[in-house]
Amino acid sequence: MTFMNQALLWGAAASLIPLVIHILNRNRFRTVEWGAMHLLESVIRVNHKRFRLDQLILLLVRCSIPLLLAFCLARPVLTGTQGLEGESPVSIVILLDNSYSMETNSETGTRFEKAVEAATRLIGETSRGSEIAVILTGGIPTRLFDEPVFDSDVVIQKLSRIEGGMGASDMQAAVDEALVVLAGMSHARRECIILSDFQNHDWEVIHKDTLQAIRRQFESLEIVPELSLMQLGKPVQENISVDSLSFPRRALGVGQRLDLRANLRNHGPSNVENVRVIFRIDGVEDSVTQLQLAPSAETQVLFPGEFKTPGSHVVEVEAVTDDPLQADNRFAAAVTVWENIKVLLVDGAPSSQPLQGETDYLSVALTPLTFGRVQLLDLVETETIQVKELDEERLKKSRVVVLANVSKLSDGQLKLLETYVKDGGAVLVCGGDQLDLNWYREKMFLDGQGLLPVSFGPLLGEVGEKSSSTAVLSQRFDHVALEFFNDPSNGDLSSATIRRWYQLAVPSEASEIVTLAMLDSGDPLLVEKNYGEGVVVQMATACDADWSDFPLRPVYVPMMQQLITTMASRISPPRNIQTGDSAVALIPDLSDQVTVSVVTPDGLQRSVKTVTEGTAQLARYEETQRPGLYTMSLPSTEAIHFVAETSRAESSLDLFDEKELAALADELSATVLESPEQYLKLDRLRRHGREVWKIALAALLGLLFLELILQQRFARVRA
Repeated sequence: MTFMNQALLWGAAASLIPLVIHILNRNRFRTVEWGAMHLLESVIRVNHKRFRLDQLILLLVRCSIPLLLAFCLARPVLTGTQGLEGESPVSIVILLDNSYSMETNSETGTRFEKAVEAATRLIGETSRGSEIAVILTGGIPTRLFDEPVFDSDVVIQKLSRIEGGMGASDMQAAVDEALVVLAGMSHARRECIILSDFQNHDWEVIHKDTLQAIRRQFESLEIVPELSLMQLGKPVQENISVDSLSFPRRALGVGQRLDLRANLRNHGPSNVENVRVIFRIDGVEDSVTQLQLAPSAETQVLFPGEFKTPGSHVVEVEAVTDDPLQADNRFAAAVTVWENIKVLLVDGAPSSQPLQGETDYLSVALTPLTFGRVQLLDLVETETIQVKELDEERLKKSRVVVLANVSKLSDGQLKLLETYVKDGGAVLVCGGDQLDLNWYREKMFLDGQGLLPVSFGPLLGEVGEKSSSTAVLSQRFDHVALEFFNDPSNGDLSSATIRRWYQLAVPSEASEIVTLAMLDSGDPLLVEKNYGEGVVVQMATACDADWSDFPLRPVYVPMMQQLITTMASRISPPRNIQTGDSAVALIPDLSDQVTVSVVTPDGLQRSVKTVTEGTAQLARYEETQRPGLYTMSLPSTEAIHFVAETSRAESSLDLFDEKELAALADELSATVLESPEQYLKLDRLRRHGREVWKIALAALLGLLFLELILQQRFARVRA
């Protein structure tokens, strides 16, 4: 508390006047002997204590009157712990939730519109010279300006242009960013205000210990900021979302069928009928279906699609409903359609006799239409060479290289192969009797630092010995290259007999090595390892019929096609990304830096310059916080599509209730605000205080009236 007229507090000394008068009056009394006095002595003795109490009460009231008068004239003002701040500037950080759940609509507009309106109101009321920072929490937390801004009009102007609908909020990362900004601010008073719908998911993922750690971080700052929470929006139950799209990740050719499954969810408690679901290819409606969604239920819809041209394409599924959140009603994905996949087969044991060469069966399996003289075209185009013919030119033209029973490579060839894989190529290494195991161990495995996932171990099994043979272990395959065989109608890998194989010992601590398939002997059949931007797959047995009857089985063709096309389709970097991840394109045939155009989901055109990485140019676009389609135009006029999607965790529109929000505020030592007006009212109190002289004046009048009543009553009693 402080006083507007502190000098008038000296008037409180007037409270001593009634006390002085009381003392002086006591000294004026004289004792007069009177004959009948003894008749009153008994009455006086009985009422003496009451008379004294009456006098003390009156004395106390009369002393309080000038004291209260002085207090009133001094104009007392209620203030905070730091006293009156007046129009002193403030350092304020606003965490503005622009995630896609803030696009939930109501009769009064979206939650995001309310948040922008609240932020504008708060910023507009800041004092001159205040420094302002706004952090957008959708997707990756992003600062509205790189540094705090001192001009509130500039901030308000930019706020009016931003849009919601970004990725799901990472509130812990957003608060961490706010702490960094607050630590660098300059004013003595600091504020942090969170404007959000306070979705359950955004905060429940933050552990209680983490919340306490955040509070300690706030308290450890040199100047502890005031933390406020303002919830915008009301809970909504009804909502339908398209949660994801799933489709085979193997390479897809022109004219081949793509089976796409759309996963839909009803988040509400009511049954929803006649939901219209649209499947589009490159923005053109391809097929439509209608379905019914039970309360809180999930369902899948299958859409078959076909592409007539090679290149980058976009598929999209949209659920047409009138729910309050439209941002999660569609889901898209980028699909690359290949004209052909060039596979280089390096034959380590060639032969002029039909089906006697090491790669003959594999070549037939990969190009069955060509060998069958069918008019349809194979997706895969193979070229078979001998080891000595492996050079840089052939590697550049190939998407996948198969080393089939290759004894060893020269040092120069190995170096070329390593560069090829680092830049995004794929290599399949098959076993056989020609392998120089020492070379593979020392050069290609290189203690785990080389191309080979694991070292070739002892040769197991015996040719012609049925008791020592093995087969592929019957299991559910998790790898995309073999999940095709989880459907029994597509073939049974365990039907083939493997007579000889190398032991591939995968270290338990080698988390980077993935086992695709196991043998029932307990040994791995196929293992995979990422190397740079590419991948290497190692097979324990040979790809011809010398060590197994795989090539003689119908399952051999789909197995090798699935394996090779999946390896080829591992486009690195990926085209389907999460919001906030970089959209990156490799441009291998470009040596000079160029400018690449990028069109964002909101139709804006941006440009990025390529940078050199290895032997290729790389185009990278960072600002992918908004879910949707990003189209990158390359110098070759080819368009590459990237689709940024976000978790559908915010599609359940439940919000913190009053108790949960209060508990969160308690964990963070924060204040819960209901509106900008409430904050501004508290802010005015901090700045200018609250004058209470009217209350003091009312108390003064009450004491004057009380003194009059008490005096008359005590006098009447004495009378």
